[in-house]
Amino acid sequence: MFRHALPFAVTALLAFPALGGDCPTAQTAKLGFVLERQGTIAEVRPASDHFVHVVNAYPGGKKQDVIYYRGFFPISRFDDTARSINIPVSDLRTVFPLEPKARRALTYAPAQPGKVGALISLELTVTGQEQLQLGSCSYNVTVVRNRFLNADGKVTSEHTDLYSPELGFVLAKRYDEKGGTQTTIKYQSIKPLGRVSPL
Repeated sequence: MFRHALPFAVTALLAFPALGGDCPTAQTAKLGFVLERQGTIAEVRPASDHFVHVVNAYPGGKKQDVIYYRGFFPISRFDDTARSINIPVSDLRTVFPLEPKARRALTYAPAQPGKVGALISLELTVTGQEQLQLGSCSYNVTVVRNRFLNADGKVTSEHTDLYSPELGFVLAKRYDEKGGTQTTIKYQSIKPLGRVSPL
């Protein structure tokens, strides 16, 4: 009897892979997913009309609410001590799709309660695609170069986003260092939101 049951058990195991190894896909990402890096946990949930709501929980207990447009451009960032909003002057909808070699530009004003800063121009250039590994999960990401310019046209900062079209979110950022080296800061693991308890 045991011999007859064994093939069935093996087949069942193959048909239902271990839940711990599940990687979010375009379909399951609609229900949300969780990213983790060095004790910081980000719960990512799609909201209405291409907006994404993220709750960041830091090791010290601090929490932060961030709203992104299509998981790419930060609209607002609220926590216990600070509130900031990026007010788009350009139409954000023109940024997408981020096709190969695409060049986009948008202008926005950074604001805090009672204060609006000078306009900032953001130049976006799609420089390619690559594979990004997060734990046991692998994703094709679009490499997008960001150049921030002040009102005088001077570049104030630059970095590169590694954006997953499948998940609709930036999974890593890359920074140029002195000497021509680059540093990539990415999440260490990813899992479907339904696999973990809510924050």
